[in-house]
Amino acid sequence: MAKRIYFIDGKFRRNPLSTIEDRGFFFADSIYEVIRARNGKPFFLEEHLTRLEKGLKEIKIDLKLDSGYLEEVIKKSLKKLKKKEAAIYLQITRGKEPRSHLPRRKTKPTIIMITSEFRPLSPRLFKEGVSLILYPDIRWARCDIKTTMLLPNVLAKIEAKERGFFDALFYKNGYITESTSSSFFGIIGGKLLTHPANHDILPSITREKVLQIAKNLKIPIEERPLALEEIRKLEGAFLAGTTYDILPVKRIEEIEIPLSPLTSLIQTEYAKLLEKLSL
Repeated sequence: MAKRIYFIDGKFRRNPLSTIEDRGFFFADSIYEVIRARNGKPFFLEEHLTRLEKGLKEIKIDLKLDSGYLEEVIKKSLKKLKKKEAAIYLQITRGKEPRSHLPRRKTKPTIIMITSEFRPLSPRLFKEGVSLILYPDIRWARCDIKTTMLLPNVLAKIEAKERGFFDALFYKNGYITESTSSSFFGIIGGKLLTHPANHDILPSITREKVLQIAKNLKIPIEERPLALEEIRKLEGAFLAGTTYDILPVKRIEEIEIPLSPLTSLIQTEYAKLLEKLSL
């Protein structure tokens, strides 16, 4: 098992010590972020912490987020890990208390952080692409909040694995929303299509970086849901996320998807951005 650095309740620990009576465990009453790092430098840290703070407010966890403190802890954990590539899992729960749907007023939030070595996907997948199944989007109505309530995502990934696919694409009311752990982009008529940033999808940080890259390259963008019947019209498609980077899609169910030069171009520009941030 890869080395891990645990930080729980204000202390670095050799082993993950916590109590079973935590609202994050009982109710998924918590917010989380996954942050990539290279050479000890976290990517897009400000954006991640801003989204984390917004999520805490949305689910009414009363915690004044000290971004400077969290940044310091993250950098310390990276020094302790001593790995070139790393991933930081940061979770804040409403706190520990006896199980009750209605939380107590003064329960202290729990901060959990696990820093581990990050192992990128095989280079072959970035070249050849991945296959996806379609899965009904049975998630709750606030997918824009990055909570740990991820059972539908887990079930979709299990089904994809059992059927021999890489991952799953959620769909709702006849339209694709996103993948289980990344944003989805399609290409039709030379345009980059992606679901608008509303309650149906997570406002992915990687998604925003892709849109900025597309604007810089003057690639036409259309933020609208892709209908299932449009899958056969796709000239290319890719997933975009913290752990996937820019990952081409070669097949959705039985439909073959071409590998688009636009995908390769965005892959290259995104890789340049990460390399610049890691210097």
